[in-house]
Amino acid sequence: MMNNKGMMTIEACVIIPIIIFMTIMILWIGMLSYNRNAINSAISVGLTFGASVPEKDNEEIIECVKNKTEELLTDRLVLVEDPEINVTVSYGTIKTEITASMESPPVPGMDVFKSEVWDLGQQKEVKRIRCSRLIRTFNRVERFMEQGLSDTSGMPDESDMSGALE
Repeated sequence: MMNNKGMMTIEACVIIPIIIFMTIMILWIGMLSYNRNAINSAISVGLTFGASVPEKDNEEIIECVKNKTEELLTDRLVLVEDPEINVTVSYGTIKTEITASMESPPVPGMDVFKSEVWDLGQQKEVKRIRCSRLIRTFNRVERFMEQGLSDTSGMPDESDMSGALE
């Protein structure tokens, strides 16, 4: 019989580093996927929230979407600095763009990960809900009727009503 002393040690020296490398890469790819999904979800919820408030002007919608997105991303991203959130609102659309990055792990001898930063940036766009002027006017009148306000300074005047009916 041959003497196989030390054969298991040599096999372990080859296999253990491969297993450790694979485990670490699976963890890094898992963190990358988690961060991308968290950003994607935050953008979607923020845009849905912003699109559901049609009575507000552009600046208020921008603030609502930005605050909701920041709230959803606070303390949820792993190994990512605070992302930059840009929201633009036009007549028919609301668009959100997030710029974020995550450092890639240092892998000696591997040219697969040439860049040192993984880009997590995403952008989405939704259609903005717009009510007709007549519906907005009726909604404002209804709000004032429900509140029973005697102050009519915020009530629509006749020019609003005539323009709404045109």
